[in-house]
Amino acid sequence: MASLIHIDVIENDKGGHEDLVFEIPNLISQKQFDTYYFALTIEPKSGIRAIKNAVSQLITSWNKRLMTLKNGHIIYLPIDFSDQYTGCLKVEKNSDLHLTYGFSRREGWSVNPINPIDYFESITDFEANDEKSITVPQEPFQKCLTELSEKLKSI
Repeated sequence: MASLIHIDVIENDKGGHEDLVFEIPNLISQKQFDTYYFALTIEPKSGIRAIKNAVSQLITSWNKRLMTLKNGHIIYLPIDFSDQYTGCLKVEKNSDLHLTYGFSRREGWSVNPINPIDYFESITDFEANDEKSITVPQEPFQKCLTELSEKLKSI
């Protein structure tokens, strides 16, 4: 089975900008977001390995929240932490997971990027980037997240 989601951290010389690679095939093409707020959260950081570990912690927090998501409920999983907004996945559970990508005007600096427990259910101003959405089975999606988290921690 092809990967349902792709997340990675790349090395570049942009100081925590455009180094978080994110893609969900058939939903959002590959984008590059910032790890700047991850770095601030884990100061003093010790290079890309520390940033990858921080992103792994975010993915793990998503997975923990998904495990308790009940049918008919909606949560928001932040991934793009910017000064004026947060890019996020809207996840609606109806036996499977219905995913839509968009943003909230909640500023990235106001969210803990490692464990955003106060974000998941607090978003009231979600705007989809477009009308595109996909439905994925929950178990394979969570398995993919677990594998991504482990891969980021091991590198």
